[in-house]
Amino acid sequence: MSAEQRRVWRDLDHQYAASAAMQIAAHALSLSFTDLPTDVVHHAKRNLLDGLGCAIGGYSAPGRAACEATAMALGGPPESTIFGSGVRTGASSATLVNCFMLRFLEYNDIGGGNHNEEAIPALFAVSQAQRRSGADFLTALVVSYEIGARVILSARGGASAYDRHGWSTDARGGINMPPAIARLMGLNPEQAAHAIAICTSRGIPLGILDADGEENSMAKNLRFGAITRDAILACTLAKHGLTGPLRVIEGEGGYQRSVMGGDMDLAALTDFSDWKIRDTRHKTLCVNGSTHGHVFATIAIVREHDLKPSDIKRVIIGASAREARHTTAIAKKYPRNAETADHSAYYANAFAIKHRGFGPDSADPAHFTDPEIVALIERIEVHADPLLPPRGRGGNSEIHTMDGRVLRRQCEALVEEQSDATLEAKFREMAEKAMPRASVDALVDAIWTIERAENLEDLAQLMTFAPRG
Repeated sequence: MSAEQRRVWRDLDHQYAASAAMQIAAHALSLSFTDLPTDVVHHAKRNLLDGLGCAIGGYSAPGRAACEATAMALGGPPESTIFGSGVRTGASSATLVNCFMLRFLEYNDIGGGNHNEEAIPALFAVSQAQRRSGADFLTALVVSYEIGARVILSARGGASAYDRHGWSTDARGGINMPPAIARLMGLNPEQAAHAIAICTSRGIPLGILDADGEENSMAKNLRFGAITRDAILACTLAKHGLTGPLRVIEGEGGYQRSVMGGDMDLAALTDFSDWKIRDTRHKTLCVNGSTHGHVFATIAIVREHDLKPSDIKRVIIGASAREARHTTAIAKKYPRNAETADHSAYYANAFAIKHRGFGPDSADPAHFTDPEIVALIERIEVHADPLLPPRGRGGNSEIHTMDGRVLRRQCEALVEEQSDATLEAKFREMAEKAMPRASVDALVDAIWTIERAENLEDLAQLMTFAPRG
């Protein structure tokens, strides 16, 4: 070997050792459950409670049957449980179905870079397959939140940068999911870094899955789930020796340049000095996050003044610039599926006026053609309020009644976090429709005490609530 060859190889090795992927992998695998502050563990359990509740609530999703049929066709060893039916299949297949259910209602959290409760199905499936403990699972879940949040916060402009470049924030999945899964699969830091490289270089979801002017489809519910499934494959490949481009984030053609157009601060990405999971917020309505404010305002007016659809002459909604752009296209005005309904400012307010809320029942297709709701949609106007932050979650509603009153309310949303009791009530709202109260009680207790579990088999059994046939 020539001196020049040795120098080139040495320099490449130094670049790879210093890569962002290697730094992330080393940090992720260095953490142990005992390193996690008590409140961080509690936040993880809150997210698990909320996420599993959303999965139960999403069992009736029209696309679930297609996902489960596909999982059965793909097969795999009986190592992981499909929620609801209890069918045992391969971890990748179980991830596909469970993530679809969890995402369906648009009821899951805002944290870890976006709706990171969608990390739960893959981590749950791999934990089952690897016979990992509840504490191992929680640690991996925290890792997914910490890295996911940093991926988005490292973008100059945060989530807005993803809008600007035409990508979904779920693009973070190739970076934050492999190291979390790698912990559970026993990879070393170098293998975990290669898993990040393999997954990130192959799995960037297009913005069309949740674009401003497009009707949404069932595939939106697998936007992050497909990446988490691919992360399992990437970790398996890396564990068996497959390599990836370790400079996948900062290298030529990498994430920093190709996805973010250079708008990414690598120092912020690899600064692990605090706990981002503490910033998680949980939804109280089954709608797009920035829709909450103006729908809360509408609900407050309707309840306070006991208004009925026949009382409404006109509704004027003020929303953030992003909300007004994202939920008002003609393709979303008259939704014909749940994926579009929860991203329609018109439908959300019309439903809220009639039903004085916007919960899981809003996904029922019968409401999409309800004459009263359709008539209300046609009396609603939505505009960007210049006094609101461009990407904020607040909003206002101005209702003009048939008898000449003008009623106005402005609300913020997702500012104050829900209490444990409120989160538990949300969980029960969905779970008690699917299983006896005693089973719900046992499930709630198992989630709050999961760190004591030797494995996830008991919790998986409790998540079996709709046996096949």
